[in-house]
Amino acid sequence: MVTLPLLPVVPRHVTVFVNWACNLTCRECWMYGDSSGESLWLNEVKGDQISLDMWNGVVDELAENQREKVYLTIMGGEPLMHPQLVELVRQAKTRLPSCNLDMSTNATLLPRFADQLVEAGIDDVYVSIDGPNAEINNPIRGRKSFERAVEGLRSLQEATRKAGRGPKIALNFTVTGMNYTYLPDMVRLAAELDVPEVTVGLASYFTKEEGKASRAAFEGATGRPFLSWAGYCNEHQHADIKPERLRELMDEAENLSDDVTVLVAPTRYDSAQKSRFFTDEWRGIIRESTCMKLWAQTTVLPNGDVISCTTFSDTVMGNIKDGTSLAEVFHGDTYQQMRNTIRQGLQPVCHRCCELNMDIDVDPALYAPVPVSVEG
Repeated sequence: MVTLPLLPVVPRHVTVFVNWACNLTCRECWMYGDSSGESLWLNEVKGDQISLDMWNGVVDELAENQREKVYLTIMGGEPLMHPQLVELVRQAKTRLPSCNLDMSTNATLLPRFADQLVEAGIDDVYVSIDGPNAEINNPIRGRKSFERAVEGLRSLQEATRKAGRGPKIALNFTVTGMNYTYLPDMVRLAAELDVPEVTVGLASYFTKEEGKASRAAFEGATGRPFLSWAGYCNEHQHADIKPERLRELMDEAENLSDDVTVLVAPTRYDSAQKSRFFTDEWRGIIRESTCMKLWAQTTVLPNGDVISCTTFSDTVMGNIKDGTSLAEVFHGDTYQQMRNTIRQGLQPVCHRCCELNMDIDVDPALYAPVPVSVEG
């Protein structure tokens, strides 16, 4: 008999999309970007935002079952468009003080909330900027988005200075064919802004063929249509990337400054390997045979849906709005079916998913193939 390690009652990594609304239309965004017209569901849910009661319920359940440090991530849309965002932060840090609470934001609204966020105790703020200046960033993210993001970042730094404490701030940079040659300049920008870290993500994207080829497996696990991949069909944005040049730029960026840490995900691969991310060679390079996040992380949407894959909004495992606990969903039949499906092998849309290679510690025995016992 094979004894497997126990799945935790609740995952220690939880991402919450607190809303869907956003004040920018970034070109690479699956919700509002170049391929967003394929995301037909968005108009129906654009106004959704998580309630304070549901948020507190999630935090309280995490606190009740805490065995290790909890990592709680706030995402959107643009989270600062949630009318109770500061209160969500305050409640989380009051109910679960030891959690690491981070938020990704385009920072354009930060001047209104910087002092309150610092007071509420948020731990990390990731400011998304896709170019080192307005000329590069704004055609990708929208008019005046660079200037407003820098203003917002400086307001958070000032609030931290006044309070004598505050969150760690990092720049978030998504690599696409529209901006990849400016990666070292993003490090220079961080140094100029006195920001100690740049997190670099290689943009998730899929072809329509990859999406269609993945439908049967995902729909078999969830029992519902799998269509959210269509918002990531931005292959045209990356067609001109030259792998050797990308490798040189990643090496330059990572060695450019002693004052700025540069993290290029997936961090478990070297620059030579990562430079092939946007090519057909990537599928033969990755070492993962399954997605370990299915055993260690989950995501909650504004309407209470719990999804197994942060990248795909229709991988719905259950819903907590009706009083069902996060633990019940995490241990439920649908989640287990999804784990069994992906344990057997990655689907075509999994290979260039930015979530696949995230650095999360998971006991390999949890997701290893279960040996078949043969009785003699």
